[in-house]
Formats: sequence, structure tokens, C-alpha cells
Amino acid sequence: MATHVRKNITLPRTLDKQVRAAASKRGTSQSSLIAHLVEMGLAAEEKQIDRLLAFAGVIDGPADLSETIDETVYGR
Repeated sequence: MATHVRKNITLPRTLDKQVRAAASKRGTSQSSLIAHLVEMGLAAEEKQIDRLLAFAGVIDGPADLSETIDETVYGR
């Protein structure tokens, strides 16, 4: 069973040049570099979501806070 899946992507020329240069500089293939960068991007995105979820439930207030924000914050 294959451990990799072939994907066909289209990149702007400027990004293609950057990928080629970065892969060459690192001594790796473009495919390996792209896979690495996708993994890093997905991990960073997941961490961002985790950081946001850490604040869930932190603020105490009425159940209808989104509807009464002016009254709650500004006392109006």
C-alpha cells in the first residue's frame, strides 16, 4: 500500500521560484519541502484554534450578553 498520495497544485511563478530556491538551499525536494510547510501551517492553525478555545467561558456575564452588550459594558 502506498504511503504517499500524489497531488497536483498550481502556484504563482513567484512562489514557484521561492519553493525551488528554498528546496535547493535545504538540499531537499520541492515535494518534501511543500509537505513540510503544509504540516507546519496546519499545526500552527490548530494551535491558533486551541489558543482561542482557551478563552471560552472566561468572561462571566448574562446569558444574553451578545444582545445586551451596551448595557453590560457601558451601563446604557
